[in-house]
Amino acid sequence: MFTGGITINNEKKIAARIARLLRDESVDRVKFRKSVSTIAEQNGDEVYCALLYTAAHLEFSKRVARKHFQEVMAHWDTLSARAGRDVDFRVALLDYYLAFNRRIRNPKIIEIKVFEQTRKETEIDELTQLHNFRYFSKTLEKEVLRSGRYRVPLSMVLFDVDDFKHYNDSNGHLAGNKALKKLAGIIRKTVREVDIVARFGGEEFVLLLPETNREGAFTIADRIRQAVANSSFANGKQQPLQRFTVSGGVATLHVDADDSAALIRKADQALYQAKARGKNQIALYHTEMREYERVSTSIMGHIAISPDTGEIILLQDLSEGGMRFRYQKPLPMATVLELSFPLPGRRGRISCKAKIQRVEELEQDQQYGIGASIIQMPTRDKKLLKAFIRDAADHNARPRKTRGRGGAA
Repeated sequence: MFTGGITINNEKKIAARIARLLRDESVDRVKFRKSVSTIAEQNGDEVYCALLYTAAHLEFSKRVARKHFQEVMAHWDTLSARAGRDVDFRVALLDYYLAFNRRIRNPKIIEIKVFEQTRKETEIDELTQLHNFRYFSKTLEKEVLRSGRYRVPLSMVLFDVDDFKHYNDSNGHLAGNKALKKLAGIIRKTVREVDIVARFGGEEFVLLLPETNREGAFTIADRIRQAVANSSFANGKQQPLQRFTVSGGVATLHVDADDSAALIRKADQALYQAKARGKNQIALYHTEMREYERVSTSIMGHIAISPDTGEIILLQDLSEGGMRFRYQKPLPMATVLELSFPLPGRRGRISCKAKIQRVEELEQDQQYGIGASIIQMPTRDKKLLKAFIRDAADHNARPRKTRGRGGAA
């Protein structure tokens, strides 16, 4: 993919025209110049980026690419005059970058079709035939730059199969792989040609939506969710939700995040909010972070990062979707914890699994404030937590009695 500022649809069309140009007109300097000029008139200087990327796999800004193209064309004229015939454009380009600009030091001649096929093989997930994480990461950075430069929206959706371990344990890994392949096909059929679909890892998939705002991304994501829920998967009725389902989290650049890493993180946080709400649904990052009512607490709880470790924490606030607590050291983002704690006025303790979403250093006491979202909790404990938060919120909302000069008011 070459660097540019036009829509991704036009980018593909230009790339296709350049490939035909190199195949059919690379020896005729007059036709070649005319064709490049025509494409440039229709699409701007993007054509020079595409040409140099396709022919030599070199990336430049539009201004630099145009300058290089002009210099290569002049060199082409010189070489053809010396040879007494029109040499191939690619010969002139290679000689220019070897002898003059020196951008290429150790070239290897290979058919473009063979090169593109090899490149695709390193960027395609073998099981699902979607793009792999490597391709996604590279494309994400380019789309983030494009979004910032041309002020167009960019949204991301992270999907995760609900209860996939249960599906694998019940049906076997071969059936699990077949289900992932079918899911990949559903996603691919539901999105636009310009959207980027990739396997994020395991049973997680990512959807990158150029020029799509939050609302549009939610609509597309929920359409995929419904398509999956309405599809027939082998033994899907044996799943906890009685069907094979996915959950998704949506985040949008320049609304929820300012860079690629934050965009992934916010989409992931929204995904786990969707899981916490009961699965088989889509969550928007911004709205989900304030969905649940929080109450301030001062509860001593127990934390276990691994089965053989356990330490005391101080819970400072609670909601049905997450919590904030103090800890003596920082914890890595996305760490999954086992937590248990008592609820004042209730018997016994409740337990849950939570995922770290935020870490901040508390300078006043050299501890860390940890924010975590609840990703799994027994149904009984959910009811107890909900009742506790409701009662605590009602208590805090009651007007306090004060004493005036004449006694109780």
